[in-house]
Amino acid sequence: MATLKARFEELIHLNWREFVELENNKSSTVDDSVLTSLIRTCADTDDIAAIKLAFDRIEGLQAVLIEVKVPKFYTRYINAKEVEPTTAQIEAPDDAKEDDPSKYDPATAKLRETLQKMRSMPQDVIRAVRLYKRRIDKGTDNPKDDAPSVKAVIVANLLKNVQKGRFKAVELVFDQIDGKLPKAIELLGGQDVYIDDDQILTAPAHSILGEDGIYYAEDLIMTAQWLRGFARSQKGLEMLAEGLDDE
Repeated sequence: MATLKARFEELIHLNWREFVELENNKSSTVDDSVLTSLIRTCADTDDIAAIKLAFDRIEGLQAVLIEVKVPKFYTRYINAKEVEPTTAQIEAPDDAKEDDPSKYDPATAKLRETLQKMRSMPQDVIRAVRLYKRRIDKGTDNPKDDAPSVKAVIVANLLKNVQKGRFKAVELVFDQIDGKLPKAIELLGGQDVYIDDDQILTAPAHSILGEDGIYYAEDLIMTAQWLRGFARSQKGLEMLAEGLDDE
């Protein structure tokens, strides 16, 4: 038997007419009954939590990035008058690399791809999709007309809620298209540390010339060692846990 997630993904590729037939089929399985109820909620209501659940199940949970702000260690090269030359070549941005709309396949696209595609369409597409959906629900549609897909109906309802200014809908669209914002945890009490080096006369290539005329560079190894030690300590783990729980 297919998993609930796999069956859900099958259903979003149905057109809305096929969905309504399945919804009204009294011999449908319990799984189909549960999933059609969820889809109906996603399509007809402003329950953004249900729409988010649909995205999570189809696209997978999005990772929440965690940005830990820690004290940094720097070395100041007080006698350096120049920096080492670097052979690294900076590549020019490739403006030619743009999304190829021809790669969008409506037959296989999931919710996130459908959302991305619909955002570039004329805004009347939302009204049109929902109009066709209502006609099918009422049985007043022309069976010869193309019916919108389940995924298009779900996305159209999400974007309708965005147009109404519902914050959770706007947040969900941003999360799905641009990714979640990283969660920042700032560890207080730690000041950046600067160590003077009067032996090196040529500063490393990544050094920066400070306002005082002295080159300085971050010591990434020392910063990493500090973070490792902090994370291994009981106090450090407690502070990280407090930061994660703080909403």
